[in-house]
Amino acid sequence: MNIISTQYTLKYKSLEIVVSGCSGNHCSGCHSPETWDFNVGTDYRKLISKILNKIEESSNLIDWIWVYGGEPLDNNINDLEDLLYEIKAKGKPIMLFTRYSIDDVPQEIKELCDYIKCGAYKKELTVDDNIQYGVKLATKNQKIYKKTLENKWV
Repeated sequence: MNIISTQYTLKYKSLEIVVSGCSGNHCSGCHSPETWDFNVGTDYRKLISKILNKIEESSNLIDWIWVYGGEPLDNNINDLEDLLYEIKAKGKPIMLFTRYSIDDVPQEIKELCDYIKCGAYKKELTVDDNIQYGVKLATKNQKIYKKTLENKWV
């Protein structure tokens, strides 16, 4: 699995990790077609220590970690699980962004995430009022699920 970039967004106080690769069921009106190619970016294993250092050094500025792409779930699930596991150890909530439904997210990935944004971007369903957990979602079919203390997704 390759990482294209990391960035910090002040509005959400989020460290964002952008992974490459999307299997071809692209969202209509995708805002980041440059992330579709699985070969773009750098192998996550070469960047993980830098990412972990960023989290440690800027801990007081980071409220959560976002992982998106491309499509994280189209990558090798073991690699994604490894990346999430390493990040989870830093104690920050993780939100995974995916076009898939919550039922299609592998259990081992769910266990490492605190929030999962589900639903493909569909240009024809664009809205301005879909705000969940303080995050504005682009289309009305998208939903953010939160893991409860009982490990249920609501």
